[in-house]
Amino acid sequence: MDIPRAAFVPGLIAGIISVFTSWLWMGVIFHRYQRSTPEIWRAEGPRNYALSSLVRVLSAIAIAVLYVFVARFHVGWFSGGIVGAFRFAAVIWMAMAAPVAIESAIYIRMHSMIVLGQVIDWLTTSILACVITAWWIRS
Repeated sequence: MDIPRAAFVPGLIAGIISVFTSWLWMGVIFHRYQRSTPEIWRAEGPRNYALSSLVRVLSAIAIAVLYVFVARFHVGWFSGGIVGAFRFAAVIWMAMAAPVAIESAIYIRMHSMIVLGQVIDWLTTSILACVITAWWIRS
């Protein structure tokens, strides 16, 4: 099975699950902190939710593709099944999602708890994508 096809279904599953975990993190746990900076937030509605859900699902699929690449080519530290999946999730998160959220907070006035929520949210997405993919391909 080729790599994109091996990653698509687990990435899609992880993406759909992460839509709900994102709602938990940002819509329930950390949402109240948006009140401290109301001027930076757009009005929320069905279009926003659909677009952000699509971004999350596509991102989870992309992370799954990257994980399949490293797992299939037995890239040392990342090829150890579920443990390797957690490692890859952490590294991809540290390389991509965490810096974007943290650097944005340097220039955009956001409550620090919103930033914390975003980094936890994207770490969750990264872990879901890698762990579900590792389980799916059983590497």
